[in-house]
Amino acid sequence: MAEPLPVPEVTEHVYDSVNMLEADTRAQLNQTLKKLEEEKGAQVVVIIIPTTGAESIEEYGIRVAETLAVGRKDVDDGVVLIVARDDRKVRIEVGYGLEGAIPDAVANRIIQDRIVPAFRAGNFAAGIEDAVTTLDKIIRGEELPEPVQKSEDELILFSVFSLIGGIFTLVGVLVPLLVGRWLAITNFIIAALVAYFVYLASDNWAFGLFASGIISFFIGIFGTVMTAAQAGGGSGSSSGSFSSSGSSYSSSSSSFSSGFSSSSSFSGGGGSFGGGGASGSW
Repeated sequence: MAEPLPVPEVTEHVYDSVNMLEADTRAQLNQTLKKLEEEKGAQVVVIIIPTTGAESIEEYGIRVAETLAVGRKDVDDGVVLIVARDDRKVRIEVGYGLEGAIPDAVANRIIQDRIVPAFRAGNFAAGIEDAVTTLDKIIRGEELPEPVQKSEDELILFSVFSLIGGIFTLVGVLVPLLVGRWLAITNFIIAALVAYFVYLASDNWAFGLFASGIISFFIGIFGTVMTAAQAGGGSGSSSGSFSSSGSSYSSSSSSFSSGFSSSSSFSGGGGSFGGGGASGSW
């Protein structure tokens, strides 16, 4: 049995792996859907792929929607519009929280009235734009919890926590390289685990990075002092290790930091799906 296709790495509201849409059209759709998320909280994602492989578009749709966690946690206000170009199939996957506003019959009408006629005429952009516009209007008319907006003070606080945590983590991991790389490696692993578990508890990378920085700093400093004391000043042989390993950690730290700070990219909010929606072909 063929393996399921991997879930796309979606970084924007519109994912188009076959270049079905022009760059300007993608940019406009991304702007529309980002604005909808900012103002209503709901997330709508468009995924355009060549094929769903061995899976039906229904199987593929629910798997992708659940994996990406489109929509807000406990609100479940996510919608995924999937177009499989080579299969000539299309599906609208609707989260639990929007099944009242977008029942299967409404999702089917959007496909049959907006998407299919345009696709059959070869006008793919018009079909997708009309579908997105219709979904946008329906969702805006639905009573949903207000999106949580971070104040300027909160953003500054998160930035400060991230900066302090990043610096402390860097110092805590680099300093032990003076006496040996194993202490540095162990410290980095501990720091990463602390960051991960604090993130799970708080749902905030800034707090996770801050906590890992504090832990890493104290382990690194005290571990280095104790190791150096036991070695009787034999830390000189490790200076080359410090230099060669510094760039490696710097790259890792940069990657971790960029993952937190990329606020403009799409990220699922933890929404759930139950198979609601509709499918069609052209």
